[in-house]
Amino acid sequence: MFDKTHLKIKKTVVIEPDLFYSEAFKSLSASAMRTLMRCLQKRNWVYKKDPGTNFKRVVYLDEPFIFPYEEARFLGIGTTQYWKNMTKLVEVGFVDIVHQGGWYQKYKQEKDYSVYKLSDRWKLYGTETFKEADKARVLQPDYYVRNNIEKKKARATSRKRSEQLHESEVDKGKKADARLHKSEVDDVRQEHVQSLVNVN
Repeated sequence: MFDKTHLKIKKTVVIEPDLFYSEAFKSLSASAMRTLMRCLQKRNWVYKKDPGTNFKRVVYLDEPFIFPYEEARFLGIGTTQYWKNMTKLVEVGFVDIVHQGGWYQKYKQEKDYSVYKLSDRWKLYGTETFKEADKARVLQPDYYVRNNIEKKKARATSRKRSEQLHESEVDKGKKADARLHKSEVDDVRQEHVQSLVNVN
């Protein structure tokens, strides 16, 4: 069985009171909450000392992260449910999409994961000033499924035309050779007949 111990993140999951009591958090299903917990668990932090005191507080770093389907399955979340959960987290403002991964992969060994960042848009969820996430497509050129399908069709059409062209040229060559050989044979026969006539 495949060893998945590398999927066990040892970091403590911290939920701030404001987040816990927020309307955004209340709108989440149990599965979406578990997905959010995993996102929060991916956070890195540093200790920052307040000026003039010895008190050090935790400051979370605003860093992007990936959340592959493999991790979701490890947490007992199915692929479809995971997709719904992440969509919900983006909609209510807990997560923003930095890069939308693509279904198409140019090489089998190349993975194009979606990249996310934690967001604080959730603080205004349910209010008129809530800012919805930018859903603009940010796929890299090589990962546009439709474009690549069209490229494949174009290459296939190009190959077909090339094959037809070669076939046509070969056929023309054969026909030309055939006419040439036929003409040469006729000339030889004609010369032979003429020589017999001259002899007689």
